[in-house]
Amino acid sequence: MRRPEVRVEIRSWLPRDLFDFELRGNFGYAPCQLDVGVVQSDSLSVDPEASLRAYAQLLARCEALIAGELQVVTALRPAAILADIPALAFDVASRLGVPGIAMTNFSWDWIYADYVRDFPDYSHVVEACRASYAQASMLLRLPLHGDLSVFPHIRDIPLVARLATLTGRDVRVRLGLPAGDRLVLLSFGGIGVDLRGPRDAPRGVTFVVMQSGMKRAVPPPCRLITDAAMAAAHVRHQDLVAACDAVMTKPGYGIVSECIANAAPIVYTPRGRFAEYVCLVEGISAHLAYAFMSNDDLYAGRWMPALEAVFAQPRRHPGLATNGAEVAAEAICATLGTA
Repeated sequence: MRRPEVRVEIRSWLPRDLFDFELRGNFGYAPCQLDVGVVQSDSLSVDPEASLRAYAQLLARCEALIAGELQVVTALRPAAILADIPALAFDVASRLGVPGIAMTNFSWDWIYADYVRDFPDYSHVVEACRASYAQASMLLRLPLHGDLSVFPHIRDIPLVARLATLTGRDVRVRLGLPAGDRLVLLSFGGIGVDLRGPRDAPRGVTFVVMQSGMKRAVPPPCRLITDAAMAAAHVRHQDLVAACDAVMTKPGYGIVSECIANAAPIVYTPRGRFAEYVCLVEGISAHLAYAFMSNDDLYAGRWMPALEAVFAQPRRHPGLATNGAEVAAEAICATLGTA
């Protein structure tokens, strides 16, 4: 659905270039950060105590953060605030007197509650997150979700995922990738990992990695695809995912949902202590051709056994509805009175 009369103002720590490439329509952008997520040395390592400490430090200045956000957002005169999923966004919405709508498959109180079992001095972090989330007007709950009972009003929606619009052949032609090779995408998020590359990779397999997916140098024989090359070729991330014979990754909602929506097989590896991991692995096993790879095998370059296992499986087409974005947009517009 399109509502050109509805202007969207994006406030995010993600760079504007990402939104310019992915979105069309009437939107504004400004940098903003109201949470800390988890502290990681790379995409596969989480430091629970440092994560709790970082959020406790944020809480020490939360009133200043909320006041600063209110000053900016009040001038925008929003009809509602949609957040994924900084807790303080709902304090801002509450003080503005507008609906605060959440959309997520996990919340930070749930993630941090697992850490607090080992570091009980930070229990106030979980309590603060829950007090903020309790002010939400509505949660649009995504599939593959954890415990989101902190939200008082929940509406389940289908998978929100980006669908490919190009054929696999078009993607290979536009990016100059071999037509006959098996294509493997390494996807490890914006932090990346430090890998040595595959050991004894057979001929006929091309490994590709996005610019932000490696912590240091791209390991041979992997091929780097820059953000600029993707933009110049008019290829989006979901198009590349759909074109691949396998995606090697750590489970996160974005990549898992994109693989499910585009029937892309996954080879997954553990991502450190993060409660969402279990929910996503359940989704992978239920809806995708998949294989598991240990962190040890990943770092040692022993990639081919897991890849051969997943190459031998037929693709599994989506077992979940993938129109969550449309359903979410309708729910938001209903809240705004513009449906």
